[in-house]
Amino acid sequence: MTGTEYVLSVNERSKLDTRMQKFKLMLFGGFRLVNADGELVMPHARKAKALLAWLAMNPDQQHLREKLAAVLWPDSDEVQGRHSLRQALGDLRKIMPGDAEPLSTTKDWILLDSKQIAIDVVEFERALVQADTVALDQAIELYKGEFLEGCNPNSDSFDEWLSISRSRYSVLASNALEQRLTSLLAQADYERASYVAVRLLSINPLQETAYRALMQAHWQLGNPATALRWYRRCQSLLQRELGVAPDPQTQALHATLLTASDEAEANKLAKMPGGCACRAPLPTTVAHSFERYLYVMESAIEGVLDHIGGQGFLLRGENETQKAALLQRVQQLAMAYQFATCQHTLVASDTAEGDAVLQQWVNGVAACLLNPPALLIVEHIHHANLETLKLLASLIAAAGGGALLLVMTSCFEGEPLDPLWRGAMRGAPLTTIDL
Repeated sequence: MTGTEYVLSVNERSKLDTRMQKFKLMLFGGFRLVNADGELVMPHARKAKALLAWLAMNPDQQHLREKLAAVLWPDSDEVQGRHSLRQALGDLRKIMPGDAEPLSTTKDWILLDSKQIAIDVVEFERALVQADTVALDQAIELYKGEFLEGCNPNSDSFDEWLSISRSRYSVLASNALEQRLTSLLAQADYERASYVAVRLLSINPLQETAYRALMQAHWQLGNPATALRWYRRCQSLLQRELGVAPDPQTQALHATLLTASDEAEANKLAKMPGGCACRAPLPTTVAHSFERYLYVMESAIEGVLDHIGGQGFLLRGENETQKAALLQRVQQLAMAYQFATCQHTLVASDTAEGDAVLQQWVNGVAACLLNPPALLIVEHIHHANLETLKLLASLIAAAGGGALLLVMTSCFEGEPLDPLWRGAMRGAPLTTIDL
Protein backbone atom coordinates (compact mmCIF):
# COMPACT_ATOMS: atom_id res chain seq x y z
CA MET A 1 0.00 0.00 0.00
CA THR A 2 1.39 3.42 -0.96
CA GLY A 3 1.49 6.41 1.36
CA THR A 4 -1.31 8.09 -0.60
CA GLU A 5 -3.50 5.04 -0.36
CA TYR A 6 -2.92 4.94 3.40
CA VAL A 7 -3.99 8.56 3.86
CA LEU A 8 -7.12 7.97 1.83
CA SER A 9 -7.98 4.91 3.84
CA VAL A 10 -7.62 6.89 7.07
CA ASN A 11 -9.90 9.63 5.73
CA GLU A 12 -12.46 7.12 4.55
CA ARG A 13 -12.47 5.42 7.92
CA SER A 14 -12.89 8.77 9.64
CA LYS A 15 -15.92 9.62 7.46
CA LEU A 16 -17.46 6.23 8.18
CA ASP A 17 -16.91 6.66 11.92
CA THR A 18 -18.48 10.15 11.81
CA ARG A 19 -21.69 8.78 10.27
CA MET A 20 -22.00 6.32 13.16
CA GLN A 21 -21.06 8.69 15.97
CA LYS A 22 -23.91 10.01 18.14
CA PHE A 23 -21.85 12.32 20.36
CA LYS A 24 -18.85 14.63 20.11
CA LEU A 25 -16.56 15.05 23.10
CA MET A 26 -14.16 17.99 23.19
CA LEU A 27 -11.42 17.90 25.81
CA PHE A 28 -9.13 20.67 24.53
CA GLY A 29 -9.88 23.96 26.27
CA GLY A 30 -12.19 22.41 28.84
CA PHE A 31 -14.90 19.74 28.73
CA ARG A 32 -17.81 19.87 26.27
CA LEU A 33 -20.13 17.05 25.20
CA VAL A 34 -22.50 17.59 22.25
CA ASN A 35 -25.21 15.21 21.05
CA ALA A 36 -26.22 14.38 17.47
CA ASP A 37 -28.56 17.39 17.37
CA GLY A 38 -25.72 19.74 18.24
CA GLU A 39 -27.01 20.35 21.76
CA LEU A 40 -24.59 20.76 24.64
CA VAL A 41 -25.22 17.98 27.19
CA MET A 42 -23.10 18.08 30.31
CA PRO A 43 -22.87 15.80 33.35
CA HIS A 44 -23.33 17.65 36.62
CA ALA A 45 -20.63 15.99 38.73
CA ARG A 46 -16.94 16.74 38.26
CA LYS A 47 -16.07 13.08 38.74
CA ALA A 48 -18.52 12.07 35.99
CA LYS A 49 -16.68 14.40 33.58
CA ALA A 50 -13.34 13.01 34.72
CA LEU A 51 -14.59 9.44 34.26
CA LEU A 52 -15.76 10.07 30.69
CA ALA A 53 -12.49 11.85 29.86
CA TRP A 54 -10.43 8.93 31.23
CA LEU A 55 -12.46 6.41 29.18
CA ALA A 56 -12.25 8.61 26.08
CA MET A 57 -8.47 8.67 26.24
CA ASN A 58 -8.45 4.88 26.33
CA PRO A 59 -11.50 3.87 24.23
CA ASP A 60 -12.53 0.38 23.17
CA GLN A 61 -10.84 -1.10 26.25
CA GLN A 62 -12.39 -2.87 29.21
CA HIS A 63 -11.51 -0.88 32.34
CA LEU A 64 -11.92 -2.65 35.67
CA ARG A 65 -14.29 -0.87 38.02
CA GLU A 66 -11.91 -1.29 40.95
CA LYS A 67 -9.17 0.54 39.08
CA LEU A 68 -11.45 3.39 38.00
CA ALA A 69 -12.75 3.80 41.54
CA ALA A 70 -9.21 3.82 42.91
CA VAL A 71 -8.13 6.51 40.39
CA LEU A 72 -11.08 8.85 40.93
CA TRP A 73 -11.90 8.19 44.60
CA PRO A 74 -8.53 7.36 46.16
CA ASP A 75 -9.62 8.28 49.69
CA SER A 76 -12.67 5.97 49.68
CA ASP A 77 -12.72 2.30 50.61
CA GLU A 78 -13.65 -0.27 47.94
CA VAL A 79 -17.38 -0.32 48.74
CA GLN A 80 -17.73 3.47 48.83
CA GLY A 81 -15.55 3.85 45.72
CA ARG A 82 -17.72 1.46 43.67
CA HIS A 83 -20.84 3.24 44.91
CA SER A 84 -19.45 6.61 43.81
CA LEU A 85 -18.53 5.09 40.45
CA ARG A 86 -22.12 3.87 39.95
CA GLN A 87 -23.42 7.35 40.71
CA ALA A 88 -21.03 8.88 38.13
CA LEU A 89 -22.15 6.31 35.55
CA GLY A 90 -25.78 7.14 36.31
CA ASP A 91 -25.01 10.82 35.70
CA LEU A 92 -23.51 9.97 32.31
CA ARG A 93 -26.38 7.69 31.27
CA LYS A 94 -28.87 10.49 31.87
CA ILE A 95 -27.29 12.45 29.03
CA MET A 96 -26.31 9.46 26.86
CA PRO A 97 -29.42 7.23 26.97
CA GLY A 98 -30.41 4.40 24.62
CA ASP A 99 -29.77 0.74 24.06
CA ALA A 100 -26.77 1.39 21.82
CA GLU A 101 -25.17 4.04 24.02
CA PRO A 102 -21.38 4.67 23.84
CA LEU A 103 -20.92 3.21 27.33
CA SER A 104 -20.92 -0.57 27.73
CA THR A 105 -20.76 -1.99 31.24
CA THR A 106 -20.79 -5.20 33.22
CA LYS A 107 -20.48 -5.72 36.96
CA ASP A 108 -16.71 -5.89 36.49
CA TRP A 109 -15.73 -3.44 33.76
CA ILE A 110 -16.69 -0.33 31.71
CA LEU A 111 -15.94 0.34 28.04
CA LEU A 112 -16.40 3.41 25.79
CA ASP A 113 -17.21 2.61 22.14
CA SER A 114 -15.26 5.07 19.97
CA LYS A 115 -17.49 4.33 16.96
CA GLN A 116 -20.35 6.15 18.68
CA ILE A 117 -18.50 9.18 20.04
CA ALA A 118 -16.12 11.55 18.24
CA ILE A 119 -13.24 12.68 20.46
CA ASP A 120 -11.24 15.77 19.53
CA VAL A 121 -8.04 14.37 21.04
CA VAL A 122 -8.29 11.24 18.90
CA GLU A 123 -8.89 13.35 15.78
CA PHE A 124 -5.98 15.60 16.77
CA GLU A 125 -3.54 12.70 17.00
CA ARG A 126 -4.85 11.19 13.75
CA ALA A 127 -4.25 14.50 11.96
CA LEU A 128 -0.69 14.71 13.29
CA VAL A 129 0.05 11.24 11.92
CA GLN A 130 -1.01 12.36 8.43
CA ALA A 131 1.12 15.54 8.79
CA ASP A 132 0.11 17.13 5.46
CA THR A 133 -0.92 20.79 5.26
CA VAL A 134 -4.65 20.15 5.52
CA ALA A 135 -4.16 17.75 8.43
CA LEU A 136 -1.89 20.19 10.31
CA ASP A 137 -4.47 22.95 9.93
CA GLN A 138 -7.11 20.56 11.24
CA ALA A 139 -4.93 19.71 14.26
CA ILE A 140 -4.34 23.41 14.96
CA GLU A 141 -8.06 24.17 14.92
CA LEU A 142 -8.83 21.16 17.12
CA TYR A 143 -6.42 22.34 19.83
CA LYS A 144 -8.69 24.93 21.44
CA GLY A 145 -6.64 25.19 24.60
CA GLU A 146 -5.09 23.18 27.40
CA PHE A 147 -6.23 19.57 27.73
CA LEU A 148 -9.16 19.44 30.17
CA GLU A 149 -8.60 23.07 31.13
CA GLY A 150 -10.24 23.83 34.46
CA CYS A 151 -10.79 20.18 35.33
CA ASN A 152 -9.98 19.46 38.97
CA PRO A 153 -11.49 16.22 40.35
CA ASN A 154 -9.33 16.31 43.52
CA SER A 155 -7.56 13.01 42.93
CA ASP A 156 -3.77 12.71 43.07
CA SER A 157 -3.70 9.82 40.58
CA PHE A 158 -5.94 11.63 38.12
CA ASP A 159 -4.03 14.89 38.59
CA GLU A 160 -0.73 13.16 37.79
CA TRP A 161 -2.19 11.65 34.61
CA LEU A 162 -3.72 15.03 33.74
CA SER A 163 -0.41 16.86 34.17
CA ILE A 164 1.44 14.41 31.93
CA SER A 165 -1.28 14.55 29.26
CA ARG A 166 -1.40 18.35 29.29
CA SER A 167 2.35 18.59 28.83
CA ARG A 168 2.34 16.05 26.02
CA TYR A 169 -0.44 17.70 24.02
CA SER A 170 1.00 21.14 24.60
CA VAL A 171 4.29 20.00 23.04
CA LEU A 172 2.51 18.29 20.13
CA ALA A 173 0.42 21.39 19.42
CA SER A 174 3.47 23.67 19.64
CA ASN A 175 5.39 21.48 17.20
CA ALA A 176 2.48 21.48 14.75
CA LEU A 177 2.17 25.27 14.98
CA GLU A 178 5.90 25.80 14.48
CA GLN A 179 5.92 23.48 11.47
CA ARG A 180 2.95 25.25 9.92
CA LEU A 181 4.37 28.69 10.72
CA THR A 182 7.60 27.89 8.87
CA SER A 183 5.71 26.87 5.74
CA LEU A 184 3.38 29.89 5.85
CA LEU A 185 6.30 32.32 6.05
CA ALA A 186 7.97 30.53 3.16
CA GLN A 187 4.74 30.93 1.16
CA ALA A 188 4.50 34.62 2.16
CA ASP A 189 1.03 33.97 3.63
CA TYR A 190 1.52 36.62 6.31
CA GLU A 191 -2.11 36.92 7.43
CA ARG A 192 -2.33 33.23 8.27
CA ALA A 193 1.22 33.26 9.69
CA SER A 194 0.32 36.00 12.19
CA TYR A 195 -2.71 33.98 13.34
CA VAL A 196 -0.63 30.82 13.81
CA ALA A 197 2.11 32.75 15.63
CA VAL A 198 -0.39 34.19 18.12
CA ARG A 199 -1.76 30.67 18.67
CA LEU A 200 1.78 29.51 19.38
CA LEU A 201 2.31 32.28 21.92
CA SER A 202 -0.91 31.30 23.69
CA ILE A 203 0.79 27.96 24.46
CA ASN A 204 4.31 29.25 25.06
CA PRO A 205 4.52 33.04 25.63
CA LEU A 206 8.34 32.87 25.62
CA GLN A 207 8.65 31.33 22.13
CA GLU A 208 10.85 33.76 20.21
CA THR A 209 10.16 32.02 16.90
CA ALA A 210 6.59 33.30 17.15
CA TYR A 211 7.68 36.87 17.97
CA ARG A 212 10.02 36.94 14.97
CA ALA A 213 7.23 35.63 12.76
CA LEU A 214 4.86 38.35 14.01
CA MET A 215 7.48 41.04 13.45
CA GLN A 216 8.12 39.82 9.92
CA ALA A 217 4.44 39.27 9.09
CA HIS A 218 3.23 42.67 10.29
CA TRP A 219 6.08 44.44 8.57
CA GLN A 220 5.18 42.76 5.29
CA LEU A 221 1.51 43.56 5.84
CA GLY A 222 2.33 47.26 6.16
CA ASN A 223 2.07 47.53 9.95
CA PRO A 224 5.57 48.66 11.01
CA ALA A 225 4.50 50.04 14.41
CA THR A 226 2.83 46.73 15.25
CA ALA A 227 5.90 44.80 14.12
CA LEU A 228 8.15 46.84 16.43
CA ARG A 229 5.64 46.58 19.27
CA TRP A 230 5.81 42.77 19.13
CA TYR A 231 9.57 43.04 19.67
CA ARG A 232 9.07 45.26 22.70
CA ARG A 233 6.56 42.81 24.14
CA CYS A 234 9.05 39.97 23.60
CA GLN A 235 11.84 42.01 25.20
CA SER A 236 9.72 42.98 28.20
CA LEU A 237 8.42 39.46 28.84
CA LEU A 238 11.82 37.79 28.59
CA GLN A 239 13.33 40.33 30.96
CA ARG A 240 10.49 40.00 33.47
CA GLU A 241 10.22 36.20 33.39
CA LEU A 242 13.80 35.08 32.75
CA GLY A 243 15.98 38.13 33.28
CA VAL A 244 17.44 37.81 29.75
CA ALA A 245 17.40 39.75 26.50
CA PRO A 246 16.01 38.42 23.21
CA ASP A 247 18.42 36.15 21.37
CA PRO A 248 20.75 37.62 18.70
CA GLN A 249 18.51 36.53 15.81
CA THR A 250 15.53 38.39 17.25
CA GLN A 251 17.63 41.47 18.02
CA ALA A 252 19.07 41.47 14.49
CA LEU A 253 15.59 41.37 12.96
CA HIS A 254 14.50 44.24 15.22
CA ALA A 255 17.53 46.31 14.21
CA THR A 256 16.76 45.72 10.53
CA LEU A 257 13.11 46.72 10.92
CA LEU A 258 13.99 49.74 13.04
CA THR A 259 16.44 51.02 10.45
CA ALA A 260 13.90 50.51 7.68
CA SER A 261 11.26 52.29 9.75
CA ASP A 262 13.57 55.25 10.36
CA GLU A 263 14.34 55.50 6.65
CA ALA A 264 10.66 55.32 5.72
CA GLU A 265 9.79 58.04 8.25
CA ALA A 266 12.61 60.26 7.01
CA ASN A 267 11.48 59.81 3.39
CA LYS A 268 7.90 60.66 4.35
CA LEU A 269 8.99 63.84 6.11
CA ALA A 270 11.16 64.79 3.13
CA LYS A 271 8.16 64.54 0.79
CA MET A 272 5.93 66.79 2.92
CA PRO A 273 4.95 70.06 1.16
CA GLY A 274 6.92 73.21 1.82
CA GLY A 275 10.39 72.40 0.59
CA CYS A 276 12.17 74.32 3.38
CA ALA A 277 15.29 73.06 5.13
CA CYS A 278 13.25 71.83 8.11
CA ARG A 279 11.66 69.21 5.81
CA ALA A 280 14.97 67.49 5.14
CA PRO A 281 15.40 63.84 6.24
CA LEU A 282 16.17 63.46 9.92
CA PRO A 283 19.72 62.54 10.90
CA THR A 284 20.11 58.97 12.11
CA THR A 285 20.45 59.97 15.79
CA VAL A 286 17.31 62.11 15.59
CA ALA A 287 15.39 59.35 13.82
CA HIS A 288 16.29 56.85 16.52
CA SER A 289 15.23 59.38 19.18
CA PHE A 290 11.91 59.79 17.38
CA GLU A 291 11.35 56.01 17.55
CA ARG A 292 12.22 55.98 21.24
CA TYR A 293 9.73 58.76 21.93
CA LEU A 294 7.06 56.88 20.01
CA TYR A 295 7.88 53.76 22.00
CA VAL A 296 7.31 55.64 25.27
CA MET A 297 3.94 56.92 24.10
CA GLU A 298 2.90 53.53 22.70
CA SER A 299 3.74 52.00 26.06
CA ALA A 300 1.46 54.54 27.71
CA ILE A 301 -1.37 53.54 25.36
CA GLU A 302 -0.78 49.89 26.22
CA GLY A 303 -0.80 50.89 29.89
CA VAL A 304 -4.27 52.36 29.47
CA LEU A 305 -5.47 49.19 27.74
CA ASP A 306 -3.97 47.09 30.53
CA HIS A 307 -5.76 49.25 33.14
CA ILE A 308 -2.48 50.56 34.59
CA GLY A 309 -3.70 54.16 34.34
CA GLY A 310 -3.41 57.16 32.08
CA GLN A 311 -0.64 59.71 31.61
CA GLY A 312 0.19 63.20 30.42
CA PHE A 313 2.85 64.15 27.85
CA LEU A 314 4.39 67.49 26.99
CA LEU A 315 6.12 67.66 23.57
CA ARG A 316 8.41 70.66 23.89
CA GLY A 317 10.54 72.23 21.19
CA GLU A 318 10.68 74.46 18.12
CA ASN A 319 10.57 71.79 15.40
CA GLU A 320 6.90 71.78 14.38
CA THR A 321 7.50 69.06 11.78
CA GLN A 322 8.68 66.57 14.37
CA LYS A 323 5.81 67.46 16.69
CA ALA A 324 3.29 66.97 13.89
CA ALA A 325 4.82 63.63 12.86
CA LEU A 326 4.82 62.30 16.41
CA LEU A 327 1.26 63.46 17.05
CA GLN A 328 0.13 61.84 13.82
CA ARG A 329 1.69 58.48 14.72
CA VAL A 330 0.18 58.57 18.21
CA GLN A 331 -3.25 59.43 16.80
CA GLN A 332 -3.06 56.57 14.31
CA LEU A 333 -2.16 54.10 17.03
CA ALA A 334 -4.86 55.39 19.39
CA MET A 335 -7.46 55.16 16.65
CA ALA A 336 -6.42 51.58 15.92
CA TYR A 337 -7.24 50.80 19.55
CA GLN A 338 -10.54 52.70 19.27
CA PHE A 339 -9.61 55.61 21.53
CA ALA A 340 -12.00 58.54 21.42
CA THR A 341 -9.96 61.57 20.24
CA CYS A 342 -10.38 65.27 20.97
CA GLN A 343 -7.91 67.88 19.66
CA HIS A 344 -7.57 71.64 20.11
CA THR A 345 -4.97 74.27 19.18
CA LEU A 346 -4.61 77.28 21.46
CA VAL A 347 -4.02 80.71 19.95
CA ALA A 348 -2.73 83.99 21.42
CA SER A 349 -6.12 85.58 21.98
CA ASP A 350 -7.97 86.99 24.95
CA THR A 351 -11.09 87.82 22.98
CA ALA A 352 -14.59 86.55 23.66
CA GLU A 353 -14.33 84.61 20.42
CA GLY A 354 -11.24 82.79 21.71
CA ASP A 355 -13.02 81.94 24.97
CA ALA A 356 -15.98 80.58 23.02
CA VAL A 357 -13.70 78.30 20.97
CA LEU A 358 -12.08 77.05 24.17
CA GLN A 359 -15.48 76.40 25.75
CA GLN A 360 -16.49 74.43 22.67
CA TRP A 361 -13.36 72.29 23.04
CA VAL A 362 -14.08 71.77 26.76
CA ASN A 363 -17.51 70.45 25.79
CA GLY A 364 -15.82 68.10 23.35
CA VAL A 365 -13.49 66.93 26.10
CA ALA A 366 -16.49 66.05 28.25
CA ALA A 367 -17.92 63.98 25.39
CA CYS A 368 -14.60 62.15 24.95
CA LEU A 369 -14.42 61.31 28.63
CA LEU A 370 -17.81 59.63 28.40
CA ASN A 371 -16.33 57.08 25.98
CA PRO A 372 -13.00 55.90 27.40
CA PRO A 373 -10.30 55.21 26.51
CA ALA A 374 -9.67 58.77 25.32
CA LEU A 375 -6.81 60.72 23.76
CA LEU A 376 -6.82 64.50 24.29
CA ILE A 377 -4.40 66.67 22.32
CA VAL A 378 -3.79 70.35 23.15
CA GLU A 379 -1.31 72.19 20.93
CA HIS A 380 0.60 75.40 21.76
CA ILE A 381 -0.09 75.55 25.48
CA HIS A 382 2.42 78.41 25.69
CA HIS A 383 -0.63 80.49 24.63
CA ALA A 384 -2.74 79.17 27.52
CA ASN A 385 -4.18 81.54 30.12
CA LEU A 386 -4.44 80.70 33.82
CA GLU A 387 -7.91 79.15 33.59
CA THR A 388 -6.86 76.89 30.71
CA LEU A 389 -3.78 75.74 32.62
CA LYS A 390 -5.93 74.86 35.62
CA LEU A 391 -8.18 72.80 33.33
CA LEU A 392 -5.17 70.97 31.87
CA ALA A 393 -3.80 70.27 35.33
CA SER A 394 -7.10 68.72 36.38
CA LEU A 395 -7.16 66.63 33.19
CA ILE A 396 -3.70 65.22 33.88
CA ALA A 397 -4.73 64.46 37.46
CA ALA A 398 -7.74 62.58 36.05
CA ALA A 399 -5.53 60.77 33.55
CA GLY A 400 -3.40 59.29 36.31
CA GLY A 401 -6.29 57.24 37.60
CA GLY A 402 -8.23 56.51 34.44
CA ALA A 403 -8.26 55.56 30.77
CA LEU A 404 -7.03 58.92 29.49
CA LEU A 405 -3.93 60.21 27.71
CA LEU A 406 -3.33 63.96 27.48
CA VAL A 407 -0.72 65.11 24.95
CA MET A 408 0.30 68.79 24.90
CA THR A 409 2.78 70.72 22.75
CA SER A 410 4.76 73.84 23.60
CA CYS A 411 7.72 75.92 22.55
CA PHE A 412 10.75 76.12 24.84
CA GLU A 413 10.35 79.84 25.21
CA GLY A 414 7.34 80.74 27.29
CA GLU A 415 6.65 77.19 28.45
CA PRO A 416 4.20 77.85 31.30
CA LEU A 417 4.31 74.76 33.51
CA ASP A 418 5.76 75.86 36.86
CA PRO A 419 6.02 73.83 40.12
CA LEU A 420 2.75 75.29 41.43
CA TRP A 421 0.94 74.10 38.31
CA ARG A 422 2.49 70.63 38.61
CA GLY A 423 1.31 70.46 42.19
CA ALA A 424 -2.25 70.77 40.91
CA MET A 425 -1.70 67.50 39.04
CA ARG A 426 -1.80 65.65 42.39
CA GLY A 427 1.16 63.47 41.51
CA ALA A 428 -0.22 62.18 38.20
CA PRO A 429 2.50 61.15 35.71
CA LEU A 430 3.68 63.75 33.22
CA THR A 431 6.47 62.97 30.74
CA THR A 432 8.26 65.82 29.00
CA ILE A 433 9.79 65.07 25.59
CA ASP A 434 12.19 67.66 24.23
CA LEU A 435 12.27 67.56 20.44
